[in-house]
Amino acid sequence: MSTPTLTSAGAAEAAGAPDGPESPELNTGATGRSSFSSVVARVPRAVWPLLAFLVLFGVGGLIRPNLVSIDSLIGTATFAIILAIASFGQTVAVIQAGIDLSVPNTIGFSALAFLTLVGPLGPGGAFVAALLAGALIGFLNGAVIAKLGLTPIVTTIAMNGLLFGVILLAFNFSELTVTPDFVIAITSAKISVLGLTMPAVLPLGLALMVVLQLVLSFTGWGRSLFVVGSAAETARLAGLPVDRIRITGYMLSGLLAAFAGIVIVGYYQQASATMGASYLLASVAAVVVGGASIFGGRGSVVGTVGGALVLGQVSTLVAVLNLGANIQQLIYGVIILLVISLYGRRRA
Repeated sequence: MSTPTLTSAGAAEAAGAPDGPESPELNTGATGRSSFSSVVARVPRAVWPLLAFLVLFGVGGLIRPNLVSIDSLIGTATFAIILAIASFGQTVAVIQAGIDLSVPNTIGFSALAFLTLVGPLGPGGAFVAALLAGALIGFLNGAVIAKLGLTPIVTTIAMNGLLFGVILLAFNFSELTVTPDFVIAITSAKISVLGLTMPAVLPLGLALMVVLQLVLSFTGWGRSLFVVGSAAETARLAGLPVDRIRITGYMLSGLLAAFAGIVIVGYYQQASATMGASYLLASVAAVVVGGASIFGGRGSVVGTVGGALVLGQVSTLVAVLNLGANIQQLIYGVIILLVISLYGRRRA
Protein backbone atom coordinates (compact mmCIF):
# COMPACT_ATOMS: atom_id res chain seq x y z
CA MET A 1 0.00 0.00 0.00
CA SER A 2 1.51 3.26 -1.06
CA THR A 3 2.04 6.15 1.36
CA PRO A 4 0.37 9.45 0.36
CA THR A 5 2.84 12.02 -0.83
CA LEU A 6 2.64 15.46 0.83
CA THR A 7 2.95 18.13 -1.82
CA SER A 8 4.76 21.41 -1.17
CA ALA A 9 1.42 23.23 -0.98
CA GLY A 10 0.08 20.65 1.44
CA ALA A 11 3.24 20.88 3.56
CA ALA A 12 2.85 24.63 3.79
CA GLU A 13 -0.79 24.24 4.79
CA ALA A 14 0.03 21.53 7.36
CA ALA A 15 2.71 23.69 8.92
CA GLY A 16 0.29 26.57 9.21
CA ALA A 17 2.27 28.72 6.77
CA PRO A 18 0.40 31.31 4.72
CA ASP A 19 -0.43 30.40 1.18
CA GLY A 20 0.99 32.23 -1.79
CA PRO A 21 -1.46 35.10 -2.35
CA GLU A 22 -1.44 36.23 1.34
CA SER A 23 2.33 36.21 1.88
CA PRO A 24 3.13 39.46 0.05
CA GLU A 25 0.52 41.30 2.14
CA LEU A 26 1.99 39.99 5.39
CA ASN A 27 5.48 40.78 4.22
CA THR A 28 4.36 44.30 3.34
CA GLY A 29 2.90 44.76 6.83
CA ALA A 30 6.05 43.46 8.47
CA THR A 31 8.16 45.71 6.26
CA GLY A 32 5.97 48.69 7.15
CA ARG A 33 6.34 48.00 10.86
CA SER A 34 10.08 47.53 10.44
CA SER A 35 10.36 50.83 8.54
CA PHE A 36 8.36 52.66 11.20
CA SER A 37 10.52 51.17 13.96
CA SER A 38 13.70 52.18 12.14
CA VAL A 39 12.40 55.74 11.73
CA VAL A 40 11.51 55.93 15.42
CA ALA A 41 14.92 54.51 16.37
CA ARG A 42 16.65 57.27 14.40
CA VAL A 43 14.88 60.03 16.34
CA PRO A 44 17.33 61.44 18.93
CA ARG A 45 16.36 60.53 22.48
CA ALA A 46 16.46 64.18 23.52
CA VAL A 47 13.53 64.88 21.17
CA TRP A 48 11.05 62.61 22.98
CA PRO A 49 10.87 64.60 26.24
CA LEU A 50 10.35 67.79 24.20
CA LEU A 51 7.44 66.13 22.41
CA ALA A 52 6.05 64.95 25.76
CA PHE A 53 6.30 68.51 27.06
CA LEU A 54 4.35 69.85 24.07
CA VAL A 55 1.63 67.25 24.67
CA LEU A 56 1.40 68.17 28.37
CA PHE A 57 1.40 71.86 27.45
CA GLY A 58 -1.57 71.20 25.18
CA VAL A 59 -3.33 69.25 27.93
CA GLY A 60 -2.82 72.21 30.25
CA GLY A 61 -4.45 74.43 27.64
CA LEU A 62 -7.47 72.13 27.50
CA ILE A 63 -7.82 72.27 31.28
CA ARG A 64 -7.29 76.00 31.52
CA PRO A 65 -7.00 77.93 28.22
CA ASN A 66 -5.03 80.83 29.71
CA LEU A 67 -2.12 78.42 30.34
CA VAL A 68 -1.38 78.44 26.60
CA SER A 69 0.46 81.76 26.52
CA ILE A 70 3.98 83.09 26.19
CA ASP A 71 4.03 84.17 29.84
CA SER A 72 2.97 80.71 30.99
CA LEU A 73 5.58 79.09 28.74
CA ILE A 74 8.34 81.35 30.10
CA GLY A 75 7.23 80.64 33.67
CA THR A 76 7.36 76.88 33.15
CA ALA A 77 10.67 77.14 31.29
CA THR A 78 12.18 79.17 34.14
CA PHE A 79 11.18 76.56 36.72
CA ALA A 80 12.51 73.85 34.39
CA ILE A 81 15.87 75.51 33.75
CA ILE A 82 16.54 75.88 37.50
CA LEU A 83 15.72 72.19 37.92
CA ALA A 84 17.92 71.38 34.92
CA ILE A 85 20.87 73.28 36.40
CA ALA A 86 20.40 71.29 39.62
CA SER A 87 20.28 68.09 37.50
CA PHE A 88 23.28 68.66 35.21
CA GLY A 89 25.68 67.18 37.78
CA GLN A 90 23.34 64.22 38.24
CA THR A 91 23.50 63.70 34.47
CA VAL A 92 27.30 63.40 34.60
CA ALA A 93 27.08 60.90 37.46
CA VAL A 94 24.45 58.76 35.71
CA ILE A 95 26.34 58.69 32.39
CA GLN A 96 29.27 57.01 34.15
CA ALA A 97 26.91 54.40 35.68
CA GLY A 98 26.68 56.14 39.04
CA ILE A 99 24.27 58.35 40.89
CA ASP A 100 24.70 61.38 43.14
CA LEU A 101 22.18 61.44 45.97
CA SER A 102 24.21 64.11 47.77
CA VAL A 103 22.96 66.76 45.30
CA PRO A 104 20.31 68.19 47.72
CA ASN A 105 22.62 69.03 50.59
CA THR A 106 25.51 69.93 48.31
CA ILE A 107 23.13 72.59 46.99
CA GLY A 108 22.25 73.70 50.52
CA PHE A 109 25.79 73.63 51.92
CA SER A 110 27.33 75.52 49.01
CA ALA A 111 24.58 78.15 48.95
CA LEU A 112 24.85 78.78 52.69
CA ALA A 113 28.65 78.81 52.51
CA PHE A 114 28.42 81.39 49.73
CA LEU A 115 26.19 83.70 51.79
CA THR A 116 28.40 83.24 54.86
CA LEU A 117 31.62 84.04 53.02
CA VAL A 118 30.35 87.11 51.14
CA GLY A 119 31.39 89.34 54.08
CA PRO A 120 35.01 88.22 54.56
CA LEU A 121 35.82 87.28 50.94
CA GLY A 122 33.53 89.52 48.90
CA PRO A 123 30.99 88.24 46.37
CA GLY A 124 33.59 87.00 43.86
CA GLY A 125 35.70 85.20 46.46
CA ALA A 126 32.62 83.67 48.08
CA PHE A 127 31.42 82.48 44.67
CA VAL A 128 34.70 80.70 43.93
CA ALA A 129 34.90 79.25 47.45
CA ALA A 130 31.38 77.82 47.20
CA LEU A 131 32.18 76.18 43.87
CA LEU A 132 35.38 74.71 45.30
CA ALA A 133 33.41 73.37 48.27
CA GLY A 134 31.07 71.58 45.87
CA ALA A 135 34.01 70.16 43.91
CA LEU A 136 35.61 68.93 47.16
CA ILE A 137 32.38 67.15 48.13
CA GLY A 138 32.35 65.52 44.70
CA PHE A 139 36.00 64.52 45.08
CA LEU A 140 35.25 62.76 48.37
CA ASN A 141 32.31 60.94 46.81
CA GLY A 142 34.38 59.86 43.81
CA ALA A 143 37.40 58.80 45.85
CA VAL A 144 35.33 56.59 48.15
CA ILE A 145 33.49 55.01 45.19
CA ALA A 146 36.57 54.50 42.99
CA LYS A 147 39.21 53.63 45.59
CA LEU A 148 37.23 51.92 48.37
CA GLY A 149 34.70 50.23 46.13
CA LEU A 150 31.56 51.39 47.92
CA THR A 151 28.44 51.65 45.79
CA PRO A 152 27.42 55.13 44.56
CA ILE A 153 24.02 54.94 46.28
CA VAL A 154 25.46 54.16 49.72
CA THR A 155 28.33 56.64 49.40
CA THR A 156 26.35 59.63 48.17
CA ILE A 157 23.36 59.17 50.46
CA ALA A 158 25.78 58.95 53.41
CA MET A 159 27.45 62.15 52.21
CA ASN A 160 24.04 63.78 51.94
CA GLY A 161 23.28 62.95 55.57
CA LEU A 162 26.71 64.13 56.71
CA LEU A 163 26.29 67.44 54.92
CA PHE A 164 22.90 68.00 56.53
CA GLY A 165 24.49 67.63 59.96
CA VAL A 166 27.21 70.10 59.00
CA ILE A 167 24.60 72.56 57.74
CA LEU A 168 22.72 72.48 61.03
CA LEU A 169 25.90 72.92 63.08
CA ALA A 170 27.90 75.39 61.01
CA PHE A 171 25.53 78.13 59.85
CA ASN A 172 23.62 80.90 61.57
CA PHE A 173 20.54 81.16 59.37
CA SER A 174 19.28 84.40 60.92
CA GLU A 175 22.31 86.24 59.51
CA LEU A 176 22.09 84.84 55.97
CA THR A 177 19.46 87.14 54.54
CA VAL A 178 21.32 89.41 52.10
CA THR A 179 21.86 88.17 48.55
CA PRO A 180 24.67 89.86 46.57
CA ASP A 181 23.48 92.04 43.71
CA PHE A 182 25.55 90.32 41.04
CA VAL A 183 23.88 86.95 41.77
CA ILE A 184 20.45 88.57 41.51
CA ALA A 185 21.54 90.17 38.23
CA ILE A 186 22.38 86.81 36.63
CA THR A 187 19.36 84.92 37.98
CA SER A 188 16.15 86.76 38.87
CA ALA A 189 16.72 90.11 37.11
CA LYS A 190 14.41 90.63 34.11
CA ILE A 191 16.06 90.92 30.70
CA SER A 192 14.70 91.24 27.16
CA VAL A 193 15.59 88.60 24.56
CA LEU A 194 14.09 88.93 21.07
CA GLY A 195 11.41 91.18 22.49
CA LEU A 196 10.46 88.73 25.24
CA THR A 197 10.94 89.58 28.91
CA MET A 198 12.34 86.74 30.98
CA PRO A 199 14.48 86.09 34.06
CA ALA A 200 18.22 86.12 33.38
CA VAL A 201 18.51 82.56 34.69
CA LEU A 202 16.82 81.23 31.54
CA PRO A 203 19.54 82.21 29.02
CA LEU A 204 22.17 81.47 31.70
CA GLY A 205 20.94 77.89 32.00
CA LEU A 206 20.74 77.42 28.25
CA ALA A 207 24.29 78.73 27.82
CA LEU A 208 25.52 76.30 30.49
CA MET A 209 23.68 73.49 28.71
CA VAL A 210 25.48 74.25 25.44
CA VAL A 211 28.91 74.37 27.11
CA LEU A 212 28.38 71.09 28.98
CA GLN A 213 27.03 69.31 25.90
CA LEU A 214 30.06 70.38 23.91
CA VAL A 215 32.34 69.07 26.67
CA LEU A 216 30.54 65.71 26.79
CA SER A 217 30.35 65.28 23.03
CA PHE A 218 33.64 66.67 21.71
CA THR A 219 36.31 66.18 24.37
CA GLY A 220 38.24 63.02 25.15
CA TRP A 221 37.28 63.24 28.82
CA GLY A 222 33.60 63.63 27.96
CA ARG A 223 33.58 60.63 25.63
CA SER A 224 35.48 58.57 28.19
CA LEU A 225 32.61 59.07 30.64
CA PHE A 226 30.32 57.17 28.26
CA VAL A 227 32.89 54.41 27.79
CA VAL A 228 33.30 53.96 31.55
CA GLY A 229 29.55 53.97 32.00
CA SER A 230 29.04 51.35 29.28
CA ALA A 231 31.85 48.93 30.17
CA ALA A 232 34.20 49.94 32.96
CA GLU A 233 36.33 46.81 32.85
CA THR A 234 36.75 47.00 29.09
CA ALA A 235 37.77 50.65 29.47
CA ARG A 236 40.31 49.66 32.12
CA LEU A 237 41.78 46.95 29.89
CA ALA A 238 41.97 49.50 27.07
CA GLY A 239 44.19 51.68 29.25
CA LEU A 240 41.73 54.36 30.34
CA PRO A 241 42.27 55.75 33.87
CA VAL A 242 38.84 54.63 35.07
CA ASP A 243 39.27 55.71 38.69
CA ARG A 244 40.45 59.17 37.70
CA ILE A 245 37.56 59.56 35.27
CA ARG A 246 35.05 58.58 37.95
CA ILE A 247 36.54 60.94 40.51
CA THR A 248 36.60 63.89 38.13
CA GLY A 249 33.04 63.07 37.06
CA TYR A 250 31.84 63.31 40.66
CA MET A 251 33.89 66.48 41.14
CA LEU A 252 32.04 68.06 38.21
CA SER A 253 28.75 66.82 39.66
CA GLY A 254 29.52 68.48 43.00
CA LEU A 255 30.67 71.71 41.35
CA LEU A 256 27.49 71.92 39.27
CA ALA A 257 25.33 71.24 42.34
CA ALA A 258 27.16 74.07 44.13
CA PHE A 259 26.50 76.39 41.20
CA ALA A 260 22.83 75.37 41.32
CA GLY A 261 22.74 76.34 45.00
CA ILE A 262 24.01 79.82 44.20
CA VAL A 263 21.50 80.14 41.35
CA ILE A 264 18.62 79.10 43.63
CA VAL A 265 19.69 81.63 46.29
CA GLY A 266 19.89 84.36 43.65
CA TYR A 267 16.53 83.58 42.09
CA TYR A 268 14.48 83.04 45.26
CA GLN A 269 16.63 85.36 47.45
CA GLN A 270 16.33 83.11 50.48
CA ALA A 271 18.15 80.14 51.96
CA SER A 272 17.33 77.41 54.46
CA ALA A 273 18.71 74.13 55.75
CA THR A 274 16.36 72.13 53.54
CA MET A 275 16.51 74.29 50.42
CA GLY A 276 17.85 71.43 48.29
CA ALA A 277 15.52 68.69 49.54
CA SER A 278 13.05 68.96 46.67
CA TYR A 279 15.82 68.27 44.14
CA LEU A 280 16.62 64.75 45.38
CA LEU A 281 13.90 62.96 43.44
CA ALA A 282 13.43 65.69 40.84
CA SER A 283 17.06 65.67 39.68
CA VAL A 284 16.98 61.91 39.08
CA ALA A 285 13.60 62.17 37.34
CA ALA A 286 14.78 64.94 35.00
CA VAL A 287 17.79 62.86 33.97
CA VAL A 288 15.94 59.60 33.28
CA VAL A 289 13.00 61.32 31.56
CA GLY A 290 15.61 63.12 29.44
CA GLY A 291 16.72 59.80 27.95
CA ALA A 292 19.70 58.85 30.12
CA SER A 293 20.05 55.21 31.08
CA ILE A 294 20.24 54.62 34.81
CA PHE A 295 22.61 51.75 33.94
CA GLY A 296 25.14 54.19 32.47
CA GLY A 297 26.65 54.87 29.08
CA ARG A 298 23.88 57.08 27.72
CA GLY A 299 22.57 60.57 28.42
CA SER A 300 22.86 64.25 27.54
CA VAL A 301 22.35 67.60 29.20
CA VAL A 302 20.06 68.61 26.33
CA GLY A 303 17.86 65.66 27.21
CA THR A 304 17.99 66.67 30.88
CA VAL A 305 16.60 70.10 29.97
CA GLY A 306 13.81 68.33 28.07
CA GLY A 307 13.11 66.11 31.07
CA ALA A 308 13.04 69.17 33.33
CA LEU A 309 10.51 70.80 30.99
CA VAL A 310 8.26 67.74 31.31
CA LEU A 311 8.50 67.83 35.11
CA GLY A 312 7.94 71.59 35.08
CA GLN A 313 4.72 71.14 33.14
CA VAL A 314 3.69 68.32 35.50
CA SER A 315 4.26 70.75 38.37
CA THR A 316 2.07 73.33 36.62
CA LEU A 317 -0.73 70.84 36.11
CA VAL A 318 -0.50 69.71 39.73
CA ALA A 319 -0.84 73.34 40.85
CA VAL A 320 -3.76 73.97 38.49
CA LEU A 321 -5.59 70.88 39.74
CA ASN A 322 -4.71 71.78 43.35
CA LEU A 323 -3.29 68.33 44.08
CA GLY A 324 -0.47 69.41 46.40
CA ALA A 325 3.30 68.88 46.59
CA ASN A 326 3.01 65.31 47.90
CA ILE A 327 1.12 64.22 44.79
CA GLN A 328 3.77 65.93 42.67
CA GLN A 329 6.53 63.89 44.34
CA LEU A 330 4.41 60.76 43.90
CA ILE A 331 4.10 61.47 40.18
CA TYR A 332 7.87 61.99 39.94
CA GLY A 333 8.42 58.62 41.61
CA VAL A 334 6.01 56.86 39.25
CA ILE A 335 7.73 58.44 36.25
CA ILE A 336 11.13 57.21 37.46
CA LEU A 337 9.82 53.67 38.02
CA LEU A 338 8.20 53.54 34.58
CA VAL A 339 11.26 54.82 32.73
CA ILE A 340 13.69 52.58 34.63
CA SER A 341 11.43 49.57 34.03
CA LEU A 342 11.36 50.36 30.31
CA TYR A 343 15.14 50.68 30.09
CA GLY A 344 15.55 47.52 32.15
CA ARG A 345 13.42 45.52 29.68
CA ARG A 346 15.38 46.94 26.73
CA ARG A 347 18.69 46.07 28.37
CA ALA A 348 17.50 42.53 29.10
